[in-house]
Amino acid sequence: MLKIRVIAMGRLTEAAFREAAGEYAKRISRFYALTMEELKPEPLPASPSRADIEKALEKEADRILEAVPPRALLWAMCVEGRSLSSEAFSEKIAQAADSGSGEICFVIGSSYGLSDRVKAKAALRLSVSPMTFPHELFRVMLLEQIYRAGEIGAGGKYHK
Repeated sequence: MLKIRVIAMGRLTEAAFREAAGEYAKRISRFYALTMEELKPEPLPASPSRADIEKALEKEADRILEAVPPRALLWAMCVEGRSLSSEAFSEKIAQAADSGSGEICFVIGSSYGLSDRVKAKAALRLSVSPMTFPHELFRVMLLEQIYRAGEIGAGGKYHK
């Protein structure tokens, strides 16, 4: 069974998002071995400078890259990444499983995104939309798409 790890900066604080994420995690377990890892974002002042943001992103990058197992594929979630249909996303996951890597790590950055260092190490950069979403909602959206990918791969009826 393919391992999927979601590494996210920050915690789910809203009960509705925690509940939705838990429901999708339960559904995903039929297809993949899912692990969720929440990392603490770097604190920033109320009005951070670009230098403050870059410094924080680099510290976060250290923690993110440390959390990615050595042989895992790192897939960075970032607005400038590739957009895929649900079917193409499912196929990418299937290809990763067939490649023998054994684990995909989806990485969700903090409110200022991901450092260029994390993006450079990514085997794939993915974007779900050029729009901006709250981090908690986005995590649920990603989990839903991972579940949908499993359903598509299994020929299930969830995806119409």
